[in-house]
Amino acid sequence: MPLPSPDLLIRLGTPADSAAIGQILADGWHQAYSGFMRESELGQRIDPDYRAQEVGTWLSTDFDPAKELLLVAEQDGNIGGFLAARLGDRNDVGSVARVTLLYVSPEQQGQGIGRQLLLEAAEWLKLHAPGPISIGAFEQNPFRSFYESIGGMVVETVMVRVDAREWPVVVYLWPSPEALQEGIRTKEV
Repeated sequence: MPLPSPDLLIRLGTPADSAAIGQILADGWHQAYSGFMRESELGQRIDPDYRAQEVGTWLSTDFDPAKELLLVAEQDGNIGGFLAARLGDRNDVGSVARVTLLYVSPEQQGQGIGRQLLLEAAEWLKLHAPGPISIGAFEQNPFRSFYESIGGMVVETVMVRVDAREWPVVVYLWPSPEALQEGIRTKEV
């Protein structure tokens, strides 16, 4: 597994990053979900401008830095990935926090950016939520095996509504931020 470039900077995301995050989010939805969701379901979710506006609104009105984390991976002035995390459980799986979004630009996948984002998020989680961490992924998502490869244990499958249809989402759990980091580091070897 290649290591990320030494000039990769993981930093807090800001509203100024909305366009780059929106592009990566739109591309990620198209790449990961177009194989099983109809185009009408993807709709605006694969429109970079719509996503940028959505991210900008979230960051300027709803984002709570006491309970949420947004990290971006930047290299040579370009954002290649991002991660969002939030304190609190969802789906009653016993987690104290969850990673809600993790996307890497299709052009930069396979370079360790997602792992670096997770490692840095785990540092924040050690301080704010030193307990079980969860991540959910659509069951049909072709990239979800990554979570198993870094030690995520499947604890539940829940149904999530996207417009008029429900989709199964697999929920992964790590007992602690340290366990998440250990899983990532073990995979890097």
